[in-house]
Amino acid sequence: MRIRRIDICDARLFWDVQKQLDTETKFMMLEPDERRFDFSRTIGQISRFDFLIGAEDAGKLVGYLSAKRGKARRIRNTAYLVVGILEAYQHQGIGTQLFEWLDDWAKDKGIKRLELTVMVNNYAAIALYHKQGFVIEGVRQEAMYVDGKYIDEFYMSKIYPSVSPDETVSN
Repeated sequence: MRIRRIDICDARLFWDVQKQLDTETKFMMLEPDERRFDFSRTIGQISRFDFLIGAEDAGKLVGYLSAKRGKARRIRNTAYLVVGILEAYQHQGIGTQLFEWLDDWAKDKGIKRLELTVMVNNYAAIALYHKQGFVIEGVRQEAMYVDGKYIDEFYMSKIYPSVSPDETVSN
């Protein structure tokens, strides 16, 4: 198992892990039939992330963490995260490793705030986020519609020690 950056050469591998996550869990955004492979679209998606890493096992991506910074000056010190780890690879420390890489990147780039949303019934993810220093800021009521019912989401964040906006000019 190794953690590494994902780039446009990994478009098919990245799409494959996203598609498998859509199929095996109800905690990701898309339903199993919503994701269609489009090579140029996947490359575009990869290139728009400010930070994208994956966990690789035997040439296959088994998890990933992406971060996208705000583009406007007022929110360029904030990054929104998406994390997914295949079921068979959960509870093996992969999430912790992904977040260690993220912390290094965030500190290097002068990020002040990381944020994410998580369904309130995704107990394993919530435990991982708490372990990584995230706190619940609020509830997005009835934010997702899954299996015929509405599910609330927690809005969570991690705030780094004081960072001046002038320190966030690097990309």
